[in-house]
Amino acid sequence: MKILVVEDDKVIREGIYEYLLEFGYEMYEAEDGRKALDIFKDKDINLIILDIQIPLLNGLEVLKEVRKESKIPILMLTAFSDEEYKISAFSSLADGYIEKPFSLPVLKVRIDSLIKRYYKEVEKFIYKDLEVNFSSYTAKVKDEFIDVNAKELEILKYLLENEGHVLTRNQIIDNVWKETEDIPFDRVIDVYIKELRKKLKLDCIITIRNVGYKLERK
Repeated sequence: MKILVVEDDKVIREGIYEYLLEFGYEMYEAEDGRKALDIFKDKDINLIILDIQIPLLNGLEVLKEVRKESKIPILMLTAFSDEEYKISAFSSLADGYIEKPFSLPVLKVRIDSLIKRYYKEVEKFIYKDLEVNFSSYTAKVKDEFIDVNAKELEILKYLLENEGHVLTRNQIIDNVWKETEDIPFDRVIDVYIKELRKKLKLDCIITIRNVGYKLERK
């Protein structure tokens, strides 16, 4: 999932960038409206976090230009309480706004909500002789059901949702384990990956030495 953060305040921009990077998002940043549009056109962006008051082209102008080409979710950042800016943003088809100052966890909740609304979750994974159904938590190899546990499939799903991108063990733990569950040591992920490869005949989960894993179909 590629996210572009557009903000001229370096501290805020880099804070958002670094925070979301930890959750496995592929991040891009721009400090002005023109650079934002260049990145949007070049990088196949999935979501934009867009400040209103930025140089060269302001956020509302950027929003209008993006909407000529795309319906991707756009979350506006604003320091204004003036209703005019909010009305202008929504009349240009923004998907929401968040007022400064804001907390990064709250921003992430808003982003996750938009992503869930706009991008359907992966329900099935079909690869060579394998078919996995993430709704029913079942897996078949050559039409024979394989005994897999829920955590194995949740890890596979997370890798699939981030296909082509390297995920650290801690990223996998942070996104697959709930806060109410006992958090395992990071090396436990190696055991789950080994079981996935063995049970489901997966040759598409690649080990990145000293970093983690990525899923890449061959």
